[in-house]
Amino acid sequence: MCLPVSNCCLCISLSVGAKIVAVLSLIVSTCTVLVYGAAAMLPPSSVRETRRISYAAIALAAGIKLLMSFFMVYGAFKKRPKLLLPWLLTAWFYSLVLIGLSLFGTVLMALQYVRDLDTSAEVSTMVAVYFVYAIVLYYFASVVNSRRNEMNRDVFTYTGHHLVGHRVLPKHYYS
Repeated sequence: MCLPVSNCCLCISLSVGAKIVAVLSLIVSTCTVLVYGAAAMLPPSSVRETRRISYAAIALAAGIKLLMSFFMVYGAFKKRPKLLLPWLLTAWFYSLVLIGLSLFGTVLMALQYVRDLDTSAEVSTMVAVYFVYAIVLYYFASVVNSRRNEMNRDVFTYTGHHLVGHRVLPKHYYS
């Protein structure tokens, strides 16, 4: 599902990269929940009802991602590969949805369904933002998935050598 990578951003180890992605995901999800949750609670006189519903849906999706980010932070820092999987599945799903929404917006603009200039500018901006966010999210998922595979390989290797029960593991395991 994800591309295997050997390091994050060409110079950071997968361990540090997964921790950075975890913290960034936690921060972005929290900010998204706060901003869109507040926008969804605006008075009906200032915002159309369809906008409020879409803001509430985005806030709900960000809330789910926030919950998965908590699991990922704990899993990344405590070396628990099973706890990275919920965030990975959520990231893959969100990437697919965002790319689908980008394609849908592009089709709307190509068919000239969006007629007025304000709505057209808003749709084109959202298409670009959703597409870029989907690509970045997919890359982050590739980094986290590679780290999860690395942790699974390490656990399997150390279990096979009967080192798990000992108090001292090789030093490179802690990096």
